[in-house]
Amino acid sequence: KAERGARAQFAATAKGRTLTITRPDSGATVVVWESLDPISQVVEVYASTYGNLVGVELMVKRGGRDQADAIAFDIRGAGGDTAITPPAGTTTPPTGTPPTGAPPTVPPPAASPELTKAVAKARKTSGKAAIAAWTKVAALDADHSEARYAIAVAHAKLKHKAEAIAALTALAGSARGDAIEYLVAARFDKAFAAWRADAGFRTAVGLDRPPTGLYERVMGLGGVWEQAATSCDTPQVTLTLARERAFTLRVRSTCSGQRYDDRFRGTWDVDANALVLSLPKPEGGSDPFLCSIEARSGEDAIHCALGEDLEFVVQAVRR
Repeated sequence: KAERGARAQFAATAKGRTLTITRPDSGATVVVWESLDPISQVVEVYASTYGNLVGVELMVKRGGRDQADAIAFDIRGAGGDTAITPPAGTTTPPTGTPPTGAPPTVPPPAASPELTKAVAKARKTSGKAAIAAWTKVAALDADHSEARYAIAVAHAKLKHKAEAIAALTALAGSARGDAIEYLVAARFDKAFAAWRADAGFRTAVGLDRPPTGLYERVMGLGGVWEQAATSCDTPQVTLTLARERAFTLRVRSTCSGQRYDDRFRGTWDVDANALVLSLPKPEGGSDPFLCSIEARSGEDAIHCALGEDLEFVVQAVRR
């Protein structure tokens, strides 16, 4: 979207061949770039949905005439850090640094009847009541991932930025195996949409660091993967992985006037080394298929062979 007005995340100016991109709210410089041609005008500045890409449309002097040009930058981690003040009552002080080693694997303890009842009650609340209800859950289980996430969401909806990001940062320091699932969910939750370019938020949810485990590799960019079609050679494939462990696979192809559009649905999970897609069988049960995760052209790709008739390599769709 175009960055305009008081809510713009980025601004760009040009002098000679030098293009400078800044954050208007803090004045921090994000990018300084040298063009091969003199820049005569900055036309428009654009930001991706999650603030990790910024593009500039400009006019340059080329061959003695003004010509339109465009440049885009991956700015993950650029522009400085935001200090976060922990809210009162936070038991795990935010560190500002997400986990960088192997993904946490500590399972939650068995839920007591009291904890189960408190979680069920908290899920029905909103606003300040949600903060109070989920705080009671945290009192019963201090490292409860859903409680930390729900507290962050409730603070975000009340515009309590510092408290929300502090709760997410505490979640990032958790040893619970499901903590990363909630951190990835936060990247796409509308409650945090206004802060997706904020350095403190991005640090807390891990937007600007490499993934720490297989779950984050397959879901960290939203869970949508695609293979581009090649006429009469490879079909267009879209693999959509949902957080609830369900997937949809759409396969489309056009060749010599013949078209087909097939959809498959099943469940997915990750093991130590692969993505596992399970397709239901007509007679009951399911067939599991192991899909490898490989590095191709500097990015992850999922390589699947579903029987002898369908093989594909999909790469993540950035949102």
